[in-house]
Amino acid sequence: MLNKNQPIKNIASHCLILLLAFVGTSHAASEKHDWQTCLDMQINASSESELNCYRQVAKEQIPKKDKQQPLLPFRAKGLIQEWAPNNAPLNIYKQNYVLVYANSSAPNYSPTSPNPQNQVLTPVPQDQRDLKFQYSMKHDLADFDRFGSLWFGYTQLSFWQLYDEKNSRPFRENNYEPELIYSVRPNDLFTKLDINPSIVNIGLLHQSNGQSKPRSRSWNRIYIQPGVEYNYGNDRRLVILARLWKRIPEDLSADDNPDITHYLGNGDLELRYSLNSMWEASILARKHSFQLDLSAAWTAWRLLTLASPGEHNTNIHLQYFSGYGESLIDYNQKHETWGVGLSFPFD
Repeated sequence: MLNKNQPIKNIASHCLILLLAFVGTSHAASEKHDWQTCLDMQINASSESELNCYRQVAKEQIPKKDKQQPLLPFRAKGLIQEWAPNNAPLNIYKQNYVLVYANSSAPNYSPTSPNPQNQVLTPVPQDQRDLKFQYSMKHDLADFDRFGSLWFGYTQLSFWQLYDEKNSRPFRENNYEPELIYSVRPNDLFTKLDINPSIVNIGLLHQSNGQSKPRSRSWNRIYIQPGVEYNYGNDRRLVILARLWKRIPEDLSADDNPDITHYLGNGDLELRYSLNSMWEASILARKHSFQLDLSAAWTAWRLLTLASPGEHNTNIHLQYFSGYGESLIDYNQKHETWGVGLSFPFD
């Protein structure tokens, strides 16, 4: 005889099974794993379970979308790490900053050059004040294991006459600097040697201001740049980068600035001394010029009452330049510039 309650019992049984399955799945999903848990599973669990464990740990370590992210990626800690092969779309190259106020001692009203086609005959009055900013990133193009890696770098340095309202706030100068860089770590290449430098970069560099004559300025170089790093404990580091370049010759009739190496020399020396992510001081020295940059966290300067004691996205940045070649249009114009603004975290 058919039991009238049998369909109800069947439905209840299926519901109970589904409920238990849901609870079990939820418990498994909420279970936290760490790397050690996955390692322990090598002995007692199946390879599929072990793989799922690693996937779960990797998923849990992905930053939450609502977590505050820096405007630019942080620079890697250490010179070798800066040039280590990676899959990131963009990496910090040189300094990235915005000087909201930069004051020059001698604006260049009439840029000159030995080439008659690059003589500015009609003076153009300019404001002594600029908003100066630099954007510099690099991308890993190809890796050759211990034989190094190939990078594409791009740096743009701009001078915006923000305070010249009378002349509609024009851009006084933009310098564009794309380059190809082959970077090798000598201690990887020669595995039995413990030598400095930490890295050696070999580059092909083009720099121009993208203007037409008579204000056009440009040149091409090849260079070699060894770099060493010294760690002094407590996250204090000194980085030394010495670059020696050779200008690629041009036809004299088309050369915008044939005497540029007389003012900028045949190389530069960069020193960077940093304390973790709190502050960094750097000096860039050339034949007839030097630039001093000091970058420090908001909290170190105590300038803002709203400054957070934790992570920060920007630093206070001070800069002083003296000599020739702050920009290409000023390669033979001697002056001093000081500025204050913001830079993006270096660590």
